[in-house]
Amino acid sequence: MVTSRIPTRTNQDDRYFTDEFQYMPLHGYTKMFEQMVAHPTIHQMLSTDFKQVKDQISFDELIYTGPVDEYFDYCYGKLPYRSLRFDHQTLDVADYQPVAVVNYPNDHAYTRITEYKKLTGQQHPKTSLTFEYPQDEGDPYYPVPRPENADLYRQYKQLADSLPDVHFVAD
Repeated sequence: MVTSRIPTRTNQDDRYFTDEFQYMPLHGYTKMFEQMVAHPTIHQMLSTDFKQVKDQISFDELIYTGPVDEYFDYCYGKLPYRSLRFDHQTLDVADYQPVAVVNYPNDHAYTRITEYKKLTGQQHPKTSLTFEYPQDEGDPYYPVPRPENADLYRQYKQLADSLPDVHFVAD
């Protein structure tokens, strides 16, 4: 159900997330992650299929960013995932929408528009936007929200919860 994933407002708070503390990294996310992964105890393996190396690596804690059903070799079956296509645009207008993120669950082919400078407080005569379009193919972002898929996901979540040294990004 789409409404379970979209915040509903009964106040004038125009932030997408309602966490008490929300900040952007001082020098941006790229710099923050560059510094994090440069740590001597962090080992990166880019462009690597986890299944091909999982028996060759040792770890105290693992952060797994792939689909949970794939991690467990689809032992309960494959979860159907929704993907997204992102259309990035820069427009010659100072403002496009009243807030940083606006959801469009029914009226358009896109489901969300993000206007980035509204997140950072920047002032500029142009604006940058991203339109999000749901897709059936592509990188798996989240399981298709249906009751039968939620039941299947719960089974995988139980397995995931039994591995305290593996952290699944979807949780």
